[in-house]
Amino acid sequence: MTSGKRRPGTARLRSAFLLHGWPFREQRRDDEVRHAMKGLPNIHVSASVMTIAGCLWEFGEDALADRALSMSREDHAAIQRISASWSSSSHQLPVSGQKISRGHVLALAAVGYFEGSLRPLARDRRRPGKQRPVRFTPRRPDLGPLGGGE
Repeated sequence: MTSGKRRPGTARLRSAFLLHGWPFREQRRDDEVRHAMKGLPNIHVSASVMTIAGCLWEFGEDALADRALSMSREDHAAIQRISASWSSSSHQLPVSGQKISRGHVLALAAVGYFEGSLRPLARDRRRPGKQRPVRFTPRRPDLGPLGGGE
């Protein structure tokens, strides 16, 4: 290749190599997660990256919480779509003995997305909020002078 041109498709492989290292293997997801990634037409869940990371931490998924802090926009959008799909009361999630909160659904959606399949969370109950590390604490938005923020 003396002309300096790259072959088609090498940019994707190169970016995957830089992101995941070598040897690169695309992550496999089970059918349930792949189907949920499509989302639902009339339901949208909106949650910040910090909120998703905080929910993961609350339910004992520390490594995934750290990973969530640096996720891409595509990852963030996919987790929100999965959360919307799994918010339906007809979808069975692996949570027992209590009502399923939005935090459960967000944490389970992130686990499903990052690991490729749905599994129970490390903790059934949330950790106390007083123990939350600063890096997982959602910041209050700056609302400006008309929105009540200082």
